[in-house]
Amino acid sequence: NLWTDDTMAGIRTFIALEMPVAVKRQVVFVARHLSHLGQMRWVRSEGVHLTLKFLGDVEENRVVDIVSAVQQVASKFQPFALSTAGLGGFPRLESARVLWLGVEGDLEQLRILQGRIAQKLEDQGFERERRPFFAHVTVGRARRKPVRAIAENATKWRAVNFSVDRVSVMKSTLRPEGAVYTPLGYGMLEGGGSEYPGSDLQIVS
Repeated sequence: NLWTDDTMAGIRTFIALEMPVAVKRQVVFVARHLSHLGQMRWVRSEGVHLTLKFLGDVEENRVVDIVSAVQQVASKFQPFALSTAGLGGFPRLESARVLWLGVEGDLEQLRILQGRIAQKLEDQGFERERRPFFAHVTVGRARRKPVRAIAENATKWRAVNFSVDRVSVMKSTLRPEGAVYTPLGYGMLEGGGSEYPGSDLQIVS
């Protein structure tokens, strides 16, 4: 069964890797370490993810095709390993509007996976991003003006290793306290796990 919400004209949708608990805990730890940067809106642990592609507002009847496309691509990949890395910022750490943790590991597989998903969705009419893909996990966003973040004592947190075994199609609901993310469906990598509800199905009930 397909998730529905008749009150919405479109579903704010993106493709992502959901992060394991260990990464979520690390993001919370880093945010606390940087709590002196008072003008930041920190990502809540339940919202931690790695974005592969943002689709914007999508008509509900297109979600099935999006999830199907993601699964078709994901099923051709074997699970691969990544890990969190050091602190960075957009546009730069010295004047950051977004603070993030970098990602290391099998970045070539991640790049190919992201590129093939982007191509598959481009075939469905979704425009490809002009900026090159850069893997990162967002920690926080500046509320107003950019902040200056110094990466000293970054060695206080160690890299967290994790395995990529699925790609999630996510719904984003914007609320005053921050965005709330809900999975709409999954694309399992070949031989991936099945601990997520509905992970053996294309669409979340």
